Parts: sequence; structure tokens; C-alpha cells
Amino acid sequence: MSKIKIVTDTTAFLEEEVLERYGIKVVPLYVNFTEETIKDGSIDNATYFHKLMNSPEVPSTSQPSPGDFAKVFARLVEKGNEVVAILISSGISGTVESARTAAKMTAPAHISIVDSLSTSGGLALLVLAAARAAQEGKSREEITAMLENLKSKLKVFFVPESLKFLKKGGRIGGAQALLGTLLQIKPILYFSGGKIEVFDRVRTMKKALARLVHELPTTGEGLELFLLNAESGENIQRLKDLIRQRLPGLPLKTYEISPVIATHVGPVAGLTFIKHTQNTVPGV
Repeated sequence: MSKIKIVTDTTAFLEEEVLERYGIKVVPLYVNFTEETIKDGSIDNATYFHKLMNSPEVPSTSQPSPGDFAKVFARLVEKGNEVVAILISSGISGTVESARTAAKMTAPAHISIVDSLSTSGGLALLVLAAARAAQEGKSREEITAMLENLKSKLKVFFVPESLKFLKKGGRIGGAQALLGTLLQIKPILYFSGGKIEVFDRVRTMKKALARLVHELPTTGEGLELFLLNAESGENIQRLKDLIRQRLPGLPLKTYEISPVIATHVGPVAGLTFIKHTQNTVPGV
């Protein structure tokens, strides 16, 4: 019987201990400065933000090549495995397309490519769900069907401290970014259909964080949640305090955003969550 191996990309930014526990394979994205290319996940966020803030240039980011994926897929399939690859949204990256090309090059009958329609902590929640299901002996078809169901339940909200990074990276419209900056509006952003959209606009960060918490379910039963953080510790603490008031006793895990994603959003606080049913019970 074939084993199911889970593959993801570095924007999922899962801890090494978790990767080892589930045998998850990771294919890197890249941050490109003129003088060097940094492999996503190879540098801690504090070091990376220092470099980003002090760089005279705006770095670009790039997806893995089909060859990068093909090497990983081939090794896994040659050992008798089937593969489920869950990746950063095709709405903001060409990573899914690279993986699909690689699957056609290697063993398409044994590889499923799942567009997460998300990234960062949202992607991580899906990867963890798939890894748990693989350990339970679920088939590739069962896992992909489960992921399609979970994608419809996954919520990702975040509030950037500044819109200049998103504006430079073109991930939301330049006019929206400029408007928010001029009027001192704090836009709450979210993933919708795999793209970053404006969910709401409020006047202060305090109100923005309270608005995020308002989107949480009224009970913590079956709720799996990550706090999203990129150099925004004070706001993350405020977010924790608000969540504890709404959902006392809910486990709160702070999730760091990878350098590739941090390049486009800058310092940010947010949250991502899935309300699980009995068929998708959470547990890291």
C-alpha cells in the first residue's frame, strides 16, 4: 500500500520539529536582492526585517522552478509514495503552476496539487490537516477531498502596520494603498478567492484588532487558530488579550510569517482559523 507524503512550500513556514514529525517535504521560494538571493526560511525574521528596512532597493520574490518540484516529487514516487502538494495561492504566486508542470514531468497519476488559495498560517493549517490525515491512513483522494472542504472554511485576516509594502509589491491596487495612507485608515485585509482583498476599513489599529476578533466563532469547540505575526509583537499581545476575553481557554499559537510573505506585507498582525467538524478534528 502506497504511503502518502505531504509537500508544501516555505511560505507555510512550519517549524522544523513539525516537519520532521510528519515527514513533510518543503520546496523553497526566494527573495532576490541585487547582490544576493535568499532562500525563504533560511533566515530569521528579525535579521531579515533589519535587512529589508535598511536596503535601498525593494527586493523581488520568486517561485520555485518546475525542476525544484520535480526533484522532490521524483524521489518520493520512486520510493513507492503518493504525493499531495499543498501550496501558496495561485492568486499571488506562480508556485502552483510550477508544481503542476513538475507533476506532469514526473508521475501525474501519483501526485495531487492543491491550490490553498491562501498562504502563511492559512496554508500551514491545511498542511497540518493533510499530514494528520496521511498518518491516519487516508488515501490521496480522501485527503484532497478533505482539503477542498477545509479551504471553504479557512479564514485569513490581517492588518498591516503600513501599506507601503503591499503597494510596492502590487498585491493590492495602488489607489487603495494610497487612499489608506492619506486618510490614516487601517484596512483589514483577507484572502478571498485566493487573492488579497479589503475586508473592512477602520480608523485605528485598536479598532482593527477588535474587528478581527469579532470574526471568530462564539465558541472555541473545534476551532484551530494561529495568530499571524511579522515584527508586530505589541499588536499580537493586544490580539491575544481580546481573544482571551471572547474565548477563554482557547490555545493561542503565534505563527511567524516567512520572509517571502513579509517582503510583501511588512510588519503585520492577523489571525487565521478553521472551525473543524468531527471529520477534521484539529491537533498539531
